[in-house]
Amino acid sequence: MDHLNIFNPYQIPGHHENQLTRAYLVLLKLSSHALFTFMEYCRESHKTLDDEKPISTNEFLEQGWKFETQRGNPEINSDYLVSVLITDSQIKTTEASIQSSERNAIYDGIITFGNNLTVVIENKPRSDNVWFEQLNPSRQNLADYTIVYSAPIVLEWKKIVTQLSHLLSLPTMAGNERMMIEDFLSFVDENFPYLNPFDSFQQCKGNHELLSRRIFNLLGSILQDESKVGYHRNWGNYIQTPFRQIQQIGLIPVYDEKDYCLELSLYFGDTQRQAIEFYNSNPSINHLKIDQWGLHPNFHVSYMSSNLVWFKSGESEHFLRYWEQNVGQICQQAKEDVPNYLRRLENEEIIQITEEMKEQLDSKFFNTNRQTLNICPGFGIIHTISSTVAESLDKEGKLKSVLIEKINEGLKVAGLDGFELLKQL
Repeated sequence: MDHLNIFNPYQIPGHHENQLTRAYLVLLKLSSHALFTFMEYCRESHKTLDDEKPISTNEFLEQGWKFETQRGNPEINSDYLVSVLITDSQIKTTEASIQSSERNAIYDGIITFGNNLTVVIENKPRSDNVWFEQLNPSRQNLADYTIVYSAPIVLEWKKIVTQLSHLLSLPTMAGNERMMIEDFLSFVDENFPYLNPFDSFQQCKGNHELLSRRIFNLLGSILQDESKVGYHRNWGNYIQTPFRQIQQIGLIPVYDEKDYCLELSLYFGDTQRQAIEFYNSNPSINHLKIDQWGLHPNFHVSYMSSNLVWFKSGESEHFLRYWEQNVGQICQQAKEDVPNYLRRLENEEIIQITEEMKEQLDSKFFNTNRQTLNICPGFGIIHTISSTVAESLDKEGKLKSVLIEKINEGLKVAGLDGFELLKQL
């Protein structure tokens, strides 16, 4: 558990529903984007009678806002009161008529907008635990003039989570507010996964943020240790492996103007040290079906941990066999030795050196104070899954087993298996 996530508790278990209520109210208090999205969701979901005044967020702008949780029979002196139920599904409320009662009420959440409106919140993550009497406000300490809306507002957690995910893509979303929303979504992922809308690719409808979260959850569901899922901003979600030949296995969404696909990407030998381990393992691609895997050499050079220039290469089998037989050449090169080293590889048809690559080498290496270059003859394999196939397999509950099968198939290139890494479904 991440104790620097402001929504994660230290003592009371995070999966307790009161923790979810508290976390959401903290987010609404600190994020104006989240608050106004919540109130708009309330407004559009509210069914009023003919003589009832619809909720208007514009009327709150001049009001003071107050947020409370777990309050028993507090004084309520606003002109209006509306009861909000947040749960895991849209349930029928046709028989529910909200009115004040003599019950001793402890409200999960209260949002007060000056003297205008009080929103009392009942959070029931499981809809089968809903008791409609709990939606009635207590008559105790309720002003005689407060008008109680007759119909409750029912909100779904899945839609709230989806809306928050959409907010992350707004250009007005600043750093601290973005971090809070991301932390809240991570809190829900960890403690209330059944409230997550990202349980199928079809539900994501091609949205980039939703696809990313679905991939994150999907990878976590196939691992023995969910904490091994990471995210690289210039690549995507990946599995952190314990292997010396390959550090990360990515499941990367690739988009075009109309659609997307998923690329299960395994890049062996991505660093100089990994490359030595990889080619010492006698790699073999004979078991891979050509129509299911894309194979490509991934030769590049780096300085310390920074990759500098990538080179095109020839046929995959020739590339693999060359480095398998010349592992000793995978070593750091001094600046004065680099031209001859690369020229020799070009003559052996291992790499192709274009004018563009020469210019990149000049600007990133030769014309700098860097004195050494790391040699990284990596090798990549990619299994592509179209959006149609991904959504179909996900809906049928088969995508997890397909990913496990393909990851094991890919790891076999280096003589590895994912028994300790992956779940056995």
